[in-house]
Amino acid sequence: QTDSLSFVVTYYKYGMNFFEPRVLSLNSLDGKAIGEFPILYYLTAILYKIFGEHEFFLRLITVTIVTTGLLYLYKLLLKVLEDTVYALSFTLLFASSTVLLYYSNNFLPDASAFGFTLIGWYFFFKFFETRNNLVPFVISLILFTLASLIKVTYGLNLSAALLSLVIFEITSNQKYPLKKLYPYLLLFLFAFLIISGWYYYVLRYNEMNNVESFLMRHTPIWSLNEVQINDVWDYIYYYWSNKYYYESTLDVFIIIIIAGIFFVKKSNKIILTFAITTTLGSIIYFALFFAQFRDHDYYFIALIPAIIFLVVNSFISIRNTFPKVIRNIFFKIAMVILLLLSINYAHEKLIERYLKYDEFANIGKQLDGANEYLTTIGINDDKKIIVINDVTPNGSLYFLSRRGWTISDTSVTKLSHISTCIKEDASYLLITDKSYLQIPIIKNIVKDEIGEYNEIMIYSLVK
Repeated sequence: QTDSLSFVVTYYKYGMNFFEPRVLSLNSLDGKAIGEFPILYYLTAILYKIFGEHEFFLRLITVTIVTTGLLYLYKLLLKVLEDTVYALSFTLLFASSTVLLYYSNNFLPDASAFGFTLIGWYFFFKFFETRNNLVPFVISLILFTLASLIKVTYGLNLSAALLSLVIFEITSNQKYPLKKLYPYLLLFLFAFLIISGWYYYVLRYNEMNNVESFLMRHTPIWSLNEVQINDVWDYIYYYWSNKYYYESTLDVFIIIIIAGIFFVKKSNKIILTFAITTTLGSIIYFALFFAQFRDHDYYFIALIPAIIFLVVNSFISIRNTFPKVIRNIFFKIAMVILLLLSINYAHEKLIERYLKYDEFANIGKQLDGANEYLTTIGINDDKKIIVINDVTPNGSLYFLSRRGWTISDTSVTKLSHISTCIKEDASYLLITDKSYLQIPIIKNIVKDEIGEYNEIMIYSLVK
């Protein structure tokens, strides 16, 4: 979260060159680093320039994009389900993921990529309905491309859309069906070239600036041994699964999907095609980034479009087979009750999450208000600082609104980096725990204490 906010702050304070994003951590050359297409951060920095520095703006942008995506999902479901109660209930059920709700009100780009993806699928469905109207196709392609630029893993939806178009044409029983696809294939190719070009630039930019803190590679299941694979599965099942969705909601989704398999001939062909291609894409994505699912819950958000199409397609199949049962008022009431329980569960989990302070969050709590204190004791925001200890690269630096370095632990290897930081003009050292003063390396460095804030000791490194 603070990595994302660091991009915003550095645009705002140190230059608005879109293609030269930076973070507050100076572990790379002059802090230059890049994780994803920084359009959201850049837009937020512009708002900072106009209205002042308020991280609320990035939250607002993310919430707006996700909410718009959900509105378009509702419009899509209303088209295919032809029932307001079910369309609204399913939309809100899919949205009731604790993980999705949490990141929709925060700073990582995954939720925004998800929102653009939902809008993209709506227009792609609209294109399938009309086929003679190129406008919804172009709009969907732009949105899928934007989502993929913001978060490369959402490229699975662009690929699924391409595969859906090919499948639909091949199964259309027309002579030479693929010839009609040439203009669309060229547009898809153009989209993939834009995405590939951007990520080539990202890799080169990070390589040139010695960036190590942003993952720009896959971590596939086949790169792990059996113990590691089991460990990831354990985290997914025992720790993360109840944060993905309310357990009963997951059970209902699974039951609907399994039941729908038996009546697949009654499916909506377009939604069935989307379900097949997004599921295939999600399986590949899950396998390629398997190791990330151990520690990063937001990787789950990219799987939700496939879940949506699988559940909706199966529900359509069941409805078309048993229309009277599905239209029964008691069945609808049961769906609404499940929705209310799911929303309440997500609400409780969100409260738990916001009240939780762990090794990542504690440093922010300790440094709350420290930015103003540093200014009062004469440390300008252009001074470089070192913080011991902070397990995040940008967390404490963000709360201090200053550039510098974080030392993640007090091992000799990590502490030896302090001398390098001093050579690179580090002016001040912040120690978050007084017990660290007994460590020989630190004891030899700290001489001139100039202040203390919330048990954080501040030392000058300037001779």
